[in-house]
Amino acid sequence: MIEDLTGKTTFRDKEQYVKLHQSFLIRLLDLIFQNRMGCSNEGNLSALYDGICNHLQCTLDFMEEFFGNYFDLNEKIPEPYFTIAKEDLRKQLKRFKIAASKQSAIDSALFNHIANCINQVINKDVEFITYRQLNYFKILMNELLTLKTKLSSKTISDTLFFLNFNEPNFIMSEYSRLQQLIENEVTNNAKIEVLRFEQKIINQQSVKLHCCFSQDMPSLKEQMNGWIIEEIRYLESMPLPAAISETVQENENKIHTSLSVAKLAIIIRLLVIDKIIINRTVAPMLRVVAKTVTTLQKDEISFGSLETKYHAPDKNTVNAVKDMLFKWIHILDKL
Repeated sequence: MIEDLTGKTTFRDKEQYVKLHQSFLIRLLDLIFQNRMGCSNEGNLSALYDGICNHLQCTLDFMEEFFGNYFDLNEKIPEPYFTIAKEDLRKQLKRFKIAASKQSAIDSALFNHIANCINQVINKDVEFITYRQLNYFKILMNELLTLKTKLSSKTISDTLFFLNFNEPNFIMSEYSRLQQLIENEVTNNAKIEVLRFEQKIINQQSVKLHCCFSQDMPSLKEQMNGWIIEEIRYLESMPLPAAISETVQENENKIHTSLSVAKLAIIIRLLVIDKIIINRTVAPMLRVVAKTVTTLQKDEISFGSLETKYHAPDKNTVNAVKDMLFKWIHILDKL
């Protein structure tokens, strides 16, 4: 085979030659393996079958290692190799399950997406898998079992994004997660801010080159971005609710905002820390703000609520305000 390969001059000839012999070897291995399963484990015949299988598998392994540029990763793996691979995956999944069970904060749904995909292979729910698919599962389990940081929902999710886990059920669960996030917000502007912040996080995720769960699907990032962009367009096209529009027109003596109380409190605190607002005491100033500023949730702001959120901002709101400030920077560049 090596002599024939070195005698060829074009890339196409070498590629076709390797793929042809790879296909022949896989079919031959499958046939021998089926005959091997039909005979007893004792006797010379079973030993002969095992010897031939090992020799053919070694030849395939040699081709994959030394002629990797021509080796067809979309070809099915032979039955003997499939049997060994399934057992290896079963052991790795068991180790991952034990590690995940020790961390109560891990989202069970996230674990189940991974487990279900591998169980389909282990339990013969699929007829065969390709070299590319098997390599992906090996990389996935190796990444999850050798994480340098503590195993958590975030580290698992980051790993799935890194390896472009564009599995349909996982993507649908991500859509549901985003939908739940924006349902917690009252106004469309707040929903858009949440979506843009999530989009920023997704786009900043690192990705392993030439790696994906399915070649037939767009990348995980591409699908997530498409969903977020369409949702933002829809929210931006929606008119202001009639009740809110009337409130804005009736109370012209107040400053009307589309902020939540929590975001307003953080922005005021920034102005105080940066000495833009220089009142000597905070409480009287917050009372004035509560009387003169409105949010879309309420026409009248509770002083107690504003004061509490001023002194104890929550992390999610801080991140949302950060995203808002980044947006302001882009707006400034256009002024």
